[in-house]
Amino acid sequence: MIAGGLRGAGLALGIVLSVAFTFLAHAAIIEGVPPAVGAALSLIPVGLLALWAARRTRHRIIVLAAVVTAALVLALGWKDLERHFPDLFFIEHAGANLVLGILFGRTLARGSEPLCTRFARVIHGELPPEVVRYSRQVTIAWTVFFASLCVLSCALYFLRLIEAWSLLANILTPLLVGAMFVVEYAVRTRVLPRWERVGILASVRAFSRHFAHAPR
Repeated sequence: MIAGGLRGAGLALGIVLSVAFTFLAHAAIIEGVPPAVGAALSLIPVGLLALWAARRTRHRIIVLAAVVTAALVLALGWKDLERHFPDLFFIEHAGANLVLGILFGRTLARGSEPLCTRFARVIHGELPPEVVRYSRQVTIAWTVFFASLCVLSCALYFLRLIEAWSLLANILTPLLVGAMFVVEYAVRTRVLPRWERVGILASVRAFSRHFAHAPR
């Protein structure tokens, strides 16, 4: 019971910090905070990704060398980063959606198992044919979703519609992802009314377990 409470508290803290970061990032780009603050904020997503990769890899020495190299590059180019930190925010947003689109889309190739089908197997085990078909369609939907976000992000940024781009990247994207989960759940209850229902958190846990057991 204590462990469950700690997990709940950790989840709540993570949500609060994520919301705070999105609004700070939007303010850094639109409101003109000190460049050093904007540069530091733009490094947070990269830092979290590096931390995740470091925990996943067995090649600790290579990771350490990469961290030291990155620190030296940052030290030498800090002033440039202060001037161009919105570019890093853009690369992170467009790049993340591109990678996710590829991650989902490549599993739709002939002979591959769609990613959402894998997640369903993690939760339910053996799947009936109608669930296999449905989970493939969900994989297609997520592929289109992430690809559309990437294209829209690039279009707004390169057209220099920075305020609209920041609103999309920092505020709307998390809301749209949440909306996708809600819509998918609603569609699933209608299309598969007799199939065992699982909530959003179970889907997130399936995603985490999939990558936790992926080959390193």
